[in-house]
Amino acid sequence: MYSDYTGQETEEEPVNPVEPNEGKKSSIRDLVLIYGAGKAAVDKWTDDKFVPYVSYQNGPTAEWMFDGFLFLELNDGDGHAYTTGHAPNPGLKVHWEALIQNYFKEGQSIPALDQRLDKTTKEIGPPNQKRKVVIGIPEPMRGAVQWGEVDGKMLDFSKDEDRVAGCTWFIDQARTAFTNAAFKNLELEGFYWIAEEVDHTGEMISFVGDYLKKKDMTFVWIPWWKSPGYDNAQKYGFSEVYLQPNYFFYEVPFSRLQEATVEANKHNIDLEVEFDESVLGGNGGKLNDYLDVFEENLVYDTKKLAYYQSVNTILKLYQSINPADQELYKRLSEIITKRQKVQNPPYIKH
Repeated sequence: MYSDYTGQETEEEPVNPVEPNEGKKSSIRDLVLIYGAGKAAVDKWTDDKFVPYVSYQNGPTAEWMFDGFLFLELNDGDGHAYTTGHAPNPGLKVHWEALIQNYFKEGQSIPALDQRLDKTTKEIGPPNQKRKVVIGIPEPMRGAVQWGEVDGKMLDFSKDEDRVAGCTWFIDQARTAFTNAAFKNLELEGFYWIAEEVDHTGEMISFVGDYLKKKDMTFVWIPWWKSPGYDNAQKYGFSEVYLQPNYFFYEVPFSRLQEATVEANKHNIDLEVEFDESVLGGNGGKLNDYLDVFEENLVYDTKKLAYYQSVNTILKLYQSINPADQELYKRLSEIITKRQKVQNPPYIKH
């Protein structure tokens, strides 16, 4: 349908941005990224898969783990992208609708997380606060010139005002689905901008941020290392920013991690821990580097953290019989559970 779509965005004069604002600050301390709402997801997120994310069995005692869960997807597994470069064609309204349906599919994803939280609460008692959900907003790509209708109007994503309309429609649909689900153990904290750079969307993002502020929702962004805008994120309406050090995946100096902590402190933003399945089998050196440097620089005492773990690396560490994997899971879990027990950490604004 979009044979001229190449995955490369064209330039357009942005609409004038709204005035920068902080928006709602999140109370999430440890936010784990959960991929798997696309058609091609091999490992569906059922409630048993969430066990090592919800609690950690520390000897005879079970302790609460992550307090925030970011649900996102990059493509639908059938050729349609939710952000630039991850499939040949831009996602249309029908694909955005399917994404919401998958997020709220009975027995999977967010409903499965609520089920696991319910079981764990009965076993160990309630956490200090309800667990929070953040939902990824697909990138409105300009190639979708006939994206779909909203209120009787066909939206053309080559126009910034229509891109904003598509995003606010998605937000409303997701919020309604969350409310209708009536989860016992979860609260919707906000939304996440899936695109890790702002080059393709520009200052129209600020209108999305302003809309979320009015809805008392946080607006999360996790830019790649020094992605343009990382040091001035309020301009785009983001209220929560986690900087990717990008040390784990690339041949960059060990000093990158130290530099990341300096940048985060300089710009008053937070940080992401990054790892994938390559840590399995006793290969956790680079992940341990993150954990060491963050400890040395008091990051655990001063910053919110996001955790990129590919699809389900934490689950695989938990299931592994390799002693090194077990030790790595233990170390990571003990850092998180300790952070969860701190009373009134300075990085959480009340």
